[in-house]
Amino acid sequence: MWEAVERAPGVYNETYLDEIENLVNKLGANGIYTLVDAHQDVLARRLCGEGMPNFYATDLPHDCEPGILPYIFPSFNFCKSIQDYGYRVDEEGNPVIEDCQKNQFVDYYFSPESMELFERLFSATPGGLQDKFIAYWKRVASRFASNPYVVGFDPLNEPFPSNIYKDASLFYLPGHFDATVLQPFYKRIFEEAYLPAS
Repeated sequence: MWEAVERAPGVYNETYLDEIENLVNKLGANGIYTLVDAHQDVLARRLCGEGMPNFYATDLPHDCEPGILPYIFPSFNFCKSIQDYGYRVDEEGNPVIEDCQKNQFVDYYFSPESMELFERLFSATPGGLQDKFIAYWKRVASRFASNPYVVGFDPLNEPFPSNIYKDASLFYLPGHFDATVLQPFYKRIFEEAYLPAS
């Protein structure tokens, strides 16, 4: 997970990567090959999830302009802020995991905070979140590129279709999110993080 690799902005945890590499090698020695995956669920611990470092999940909105979506799917808690759940917080300001588990984690994807964070990740804004994610993948890919037990890289586990409150077609038009948002995102990761420098 990105949050385990990057412990401070631009500072990577080589001990964690050593442990992962040892695990990959042990599995490989027993005939089990590894797909290196950037695992995430709702992107950040701050949102009752996991995946990216909390220090990149800041200044997030707590409301949104919901449009018609909440009326179509009211059971999904559309536009419900993480703050609206009233969960206790730990010493780092994160919702207490015990409280987060009172609801299915899929509900948290529809929070305005999650929508904003995915939009930031998928936006190729210079110096933005996507640049930070590419830098993380450069570090991870360079570490595992020549490992004979690694079969490949999964850029992002279960990507959510960006900010569907701003563009609902990302949610309901088949293939639209993949073609317009995810494909350019994956292309950039492939070209900048996975391809060896010439």
